[in-house]
Amino acid sequence: MKIFVIGGTGLVGSYLLPRLVENDYEVYALTRDVNKIERINKLGAHGILGDIRNVQAFKNNLPDTLDVIVLLAMPSVKPGQRMTKKRKTELRKETNDFFRNSIDLAIHYNIPLILPGGTSYKTEKDEIADETWPILRVGLTEIGLDTDEMVNNAIKSNNPKVIQLIYGKIYGNGGLFRFMYNMMEKGNSKIIGEGDNCIPNIHAYDAASAIIKAIEKLPIGEKFIIADDTAVTQKDFTIYMAELMNKKRPGHIPSFIIRLVLGKDFFEIIRMNSKVSNAKAKKILDWHPKYSSYKEGLVVTIKEIKEKKNYFA
Repeated sequence: MKIFVIGGTGLVGSYLLPRLVENDYEVYALTRDVNKIERINKLGAHGILGDIRNVQAFKNNLPDTLDVIVLLAMPSVKPGQRMTKKRKTELRKETNDFFRNSIDLAIHYNIPLILPGGTSYKTEKDEIADETWPILRVGLTEIGLDTDEMVNNAIKSNNPKVIQLIYGKIYGNGGLFRFMYNMMEKGNSKIIGEGDNCIPNIHAYDAASAIIKAIEKLPIGEKFIIADDTAVTQKDFTIYMAELMNKKRPGHIPSFIIRLVLGKDFFEIIRMNSKVSNAKAKKILDWHPKYSSYKEGLVVTIKEIKEKKNYFA
């Protein structure tokens, strides 16, 4: 079975590629970084240099037939920097290009496409969101407004055949979590406001596991929330991380300061309260997270970072 992974060297891709190869899939991985091609090839996959925004530049390097496409690549957002209106507009366009070109490529090959999403749900008190809830696009998540329509149209038309994995906040040895780790290491990590809002989490290993299950099962036209079993507040996550790293308990920073420094778009997603259910993924995909809570996942991730375990991201 031939799998084409778009963005195979990001955080989730770092956990996904080796396991796909181990499971005897023939893997083609697209990366924009020429320095990562050799590392992809050493894993036993086929590294392809290119950008999904310019398909014609790399299309001839793909095999004549593919079985599944997985989109992981997303535009880069630099943590800690204020989000300007101009950059937000650029991000929305880039995200649209990533989805649109991946969809067109799946139509060309007439094969299923696995697409990413984010758990942008707003819950209150004891409410728990599932896949029937409407996605609430606020702040930075508004860059996905157009792609929601693309996914829904594809599901309605069955062209291409799509499966969407709606992720919680992904953490692991790389990506945004590495920035959080470095902030904590320097003593600069803070709890935002009261820190009493819940944000769904998922370890990158389990995010990759869900993709493998989706490839195996191919439940076309379905959407699945991929998050761990344990709701946790921003405050408790941050405090536990500090304890594991033997750092002082982080203090609070007033919400209005974060809004002033980083802007409304970052502030709104940081402060959104969201509790979600992963029951559908467990039932239909037979997917079960290895790290059922942030506690197990953080222990492993911090250990990997300290040991300088080598991943792409």
